[in-house]
Amino acid sequence: MKKQWLWMLVAVALAVGPVTADVWDTAADSDNTFNTDNELIHGTEQVHDVGVQAGPAADVDWYRASIGPYSSFEVVMDGLTGDVSAAADDVQLDRLDPSGSTVVQDHTCLVASCLAKRLAWRNTGAIEELSLVRVSSPGCGTACDASDQYTIRSRETTIGVARFNNSGSQTTVIMSQNLGTTTINATYFYWSTTGVLVQSGALNLAPKALNVFNTAGFPALQGIGGSVSIAHDGGYGQLNVKAVALEPSTGFSFDTPGVYRGY
Repeated sequence: MKKQWLWMLVAVALAVGPVTADVWDTAADSDNTFNTDNELIHGTEQVHDVGVQAGPAADVDWYRASIGPYSSFEVVMDGLTGDVSAAADDVQLDRLDPSGSTVVQDHTCLVASCLAKRLAWRNTGAIEELSLVRVSSPGCGTACDASDQYTIRSRETTIGVARFNNSGSQTTVIMSQNLGTTTINATYFYWSTTGVLVQSGALNLAPKALNVFNTAGFPALQGIGGSVSIAHDGGYGQLNVKAVALEPSTGFSFDTPGVYRGY
């Protein structure tokens, strides 16, 4: 009878199989090098483990992140389990150039413990820009297993303002509020109603600060209307924007809120 139970336990163990790394690590085309095909886009949310790799070697996870012209993007790592992080400086979240050889941005901490981290950046050019994102140096090192996990999320953070109007007797001012605790660097792109870039302007906004800008101060924007898009290096929802078109002759004002892409 004891032998029968022993063989049953062996059969169950074989059926379950050994604890292995997540599918991105074990796939033929894995995320273990900078040649990864795992692309982060707006609304991506994935759970990864940092289980030890062959060697043994600590797990390193790579991601692609391509952002379009005149836009901005954010990657957040949180939801740590097990022994992923033994201290605040464990688990690195970095952004690298397309070759995977040069770190161009280190993470910032979302909370004092730094157990939640963020990368946020902008593309102010007219061409799509590719970056590589890397998660490395888990606190458990080569002792990590499949129970040691984290969640990675990505979101476009570009803000759209559907209307500004400096024609006739109206003048539009844009109010920008920084809701966060870090300085935001932003670029405002002013588009004609036919989608032609007419003007751009930069703003550095301190934490909790408010900026009020009269768009008619740009000669190129006088006598015209259009829309605005804003690329910034703050988090999703951190920059609060509203455009107000003022009609001095009547005292009326027309509010247009800045909106983030939903997900």
